[in-house]
Amino acid sequence: VTYTDVVENEPYDILNYVYPEKEVSRRNATAVTPNLMKLFSEVIEPYPFSKEKYGHAEFSWGGGMEHTTMSFMGSWGRSIIAHELAHQWFGNKVTCGSWEDIWLNEGFASFMEGIAIENIDGASTAISWRQSLINNITSNPGGSVFVTDTTSVSRIFDGRLSYRKGAMVLHMLRYKLGDETFFDAIRTYLNDPKLSYGYAKTADLKAHLEEKSKFDLTEFFADWFYGEGYPEYKISWFQDDQNRLSITANQSQSHPSVDFFEMPLPVKIVGINGESEILRLEI
Repeated sequence: VTYTDVVENEPYDILNYVYPEKEVSRRNATAVTPNLMKLFSEVIEPYPFSKEKYGHAEFSWGGGMEHTTMSFMGSWGRSIIAHELAHQWFGNKVTCGSWEDIWLNEGFASFMEGIAIENIDGASTAISWRQSLINNITSNPGGSVFVTDTTSVSRIFDGRLSYRKGAMVLHMLRYKLGDETFFDAIRTYLNDPKLSYGYAKTADLKAHLEEKSKFDLTEFFADWFYGEGYPEYKISWFQDDQNRLSITANQSQSHPSVDFFEMPLPVKIVGINGESEILRLEI
């Protein structure tokens, strides 16, 4: 059976093809899609295929598959609806130019799952979601976002690396650059005439991030994209009799491919009366 979810003030609807016996539950599930469409269009840019439509087609596998304008759905949770919708920008409007760079598709779509959680469920839920990603990423000491073996389907679509670590690298870039600069760079990336409705590699994204931020991100990408593993920190502090605070951060790395992970480090300072402040240590 077919039914539509209406996107207010837009010239297109969301068209759904579902199994008749599942219609009621599918209607309940897809009802969130117009809100997700509005959110993503505001955070990133207007839906890139608005001259046609968007929709979902039910099929018998698990998960989903982000065909342009019509995602095939075997699962119907909000996160996967958000993930496949995000692919219309990241994977369909701009597609990775090599399997080495599959994170440009999957890392971004997973990142946008987090944007949905942050805006719908709130900051504390988003923090918990990111922590669950970190717990999975750090369950193994090695592994790079960069795909080192493009002959292996399981390595290309590795959930820990291409999806979750890719998403967290984007969250870190957002923190390093700030929201305004980060999202401006993503918009110029998506609308670059050399990339839009075509193909991109990681160097193309890096160039747009550098152009907007005026940062040299070579070391960041060497550590976090090409390098393997993750850092651990040990923090010590000392407060003298004039209330001057000294903080020392020592870092160790889980994999020898990186000798030091460069990344601003947030440290929360809590006073004796419960007052708090978050410092950003540039290390």
